[in-house]
Amino acid sequence: MDCWNSSTELRNYIFEGLKQLQIKPSNQRGQNFLIDANIIHFQIKQADIHSKDTILEIGGGLGNLTKCLAQNAKKVYVIENDRRMFNFLNDKFGVRSNIEIIYGDAVKVDFPSFTKCISNIPFQISSPITFKLLDYSFDLGIIMYQKEFAQRLFAKPGTKDYSRIAVMIQLRAVCKYLKTVKPTSFYPPPKIHSAIVSIQKLKKELIKDLNNFSKFNTLLFTNKKKTVRNILVNLMKRKVKQDILLPSKTLETVPHLERRVFTLTIDELNEIFKILKKRIGEDLWSDITSQNTK
Repeated sequence: MDCWNSSTELRNYIFEGLKQLQIKPSNQRGQNFLIDANIIHFQIKQADIHSKDTILEIGGGLGNLTKCLAQNAKKVYVIENDRRMFNFLNDKFGVRSNIEIIYGDAVKVDFPSFTKCISNIPFQISSPITFKLLDYSFDLGIIMYQKEFAQRLFAKPGTKDYSRIAVMIQLRAVCKYLKTVKPTSFYPPPKIHSAIVSIQKLKKELIKDLNNFSKFNTLLFTNKKKTVRNILVNLMKRKVKQDILLPSKTLETVPHLERRVFTLTIDELNEIFKILKKRIGEDLWSDITSQNTK
């Protein structure tokens, strides 16, 4: 059974809540409330919530999604950083035994244990929240992002959206583009389109030394249109000026030197990473990457 009978019912709920709180939504602050019941029903269907599921919702807002999540889930944890909306959610759902409202910044607070994350997250925290989610064990994420950001999650080598984020996300998860959401689905309508994405963590991470690879990845993608040789030669010159001597044969046999960074696959990036780290040495490698990724 749908939790909202119509978009009209949902819009009335949102407008009454805003009136009660005396809030005038601000696009600049990312205060865009979903008023299209069909979009929420789509998210719930994709989430396939069962009675054993514990759901994490980041950014509960006025509870338009919370209400639907709680229909079938064992437990719903909602993290809300706006004190007014936190109080509103507590008033609306605090008596429900399977809903717990947590006040705090989702980027900073520890997440409770959950099986699925179903969220319309504030666009400004898309990147840190996505990486934080991947540090937790869960079965599925159904998340709404700004469309521009969503396209970066599954971008392929050689495309304009292929970036450090694309590499690091695809190393740990499979992302699928589910649906585009028009600005008119929100009040007030934002200036951009949104997108709903599914995220499933890989059971086994593809690279063991993820921390060092992440630093190396950041180093390369800072100048992603340059060749690997250009970036590494410039790095070596800077280190010589700092009286840090790199082995003279560092670049010998390093593969893909003439390739531009944004054309490299994850396997090719890892191939370069492993050879360079071995040639330079563990301690010196750590010094180089830490100084170039701050």
